[in-house]
Amino acid sequence: MSKRTLRKSLDYVKKDYVETRKMPGNWYLSSYQYKFNITHHQSFLKKLKDKKLVGNKCSACNRVFFPPRFVCGKCLVKPDQWVDLRDTGQVSTYTIVYLKDPETGEVLEKPVVMVQQDNCDTNYMAELQSYIDFKDTYIGMPIKVHWAESTNGNLKDIEYYDLIEDDSKDLDVSKD
Repeated sequence: MSKRTLRKSLDYVKKDYVETRKMPGNWYLSSYQYKFNITHHQSFLKKLKDKKLVGNKCSACNRVFFPPRFVCGKCLVKPDQWVDLRDTGQVSTYTIVYLKDPETGEVLEKPVVMVQQDNCDTNYMAELQSYIDFKDTYIGMPIKVHWAESTNGNLKDIEYYDLIEDDSKDLDVSKD
């Protein structure tokens, strides 16, 4: 079967473009190297080592990022202000991860959450404390950072999130 017949059978129409330039040679993408420079995030890493949270703030649109970003995705400006953040937040969304215990073969259900720190505009993925059942997880659930015993100055210093007691009472909707 020729290429033309194959295209017609798949109902695929390729547009013909006028070639303006051709570049001879091969491009080997694996030969490129990029060094990720974190020197401008040293104050962020130092604060994590001291068990404190900071985010960077875009001076153009006032969005606060945690973890810090190199460029604001909304206005394409480099965030240049550091803002202290509270160690509390809320679950913005979550999913259930199924893990198989290598020793017993038992399948464990574990919630993985997207956390939005208080006073922050972005989310990041984290774990909840192991005793929290996935059936008890909900969007808007108040949580608090639980720090590791020894800190190294990276995001793994946040070991997991603890549940904060929610003082709000469920609405009692009764039928009249």
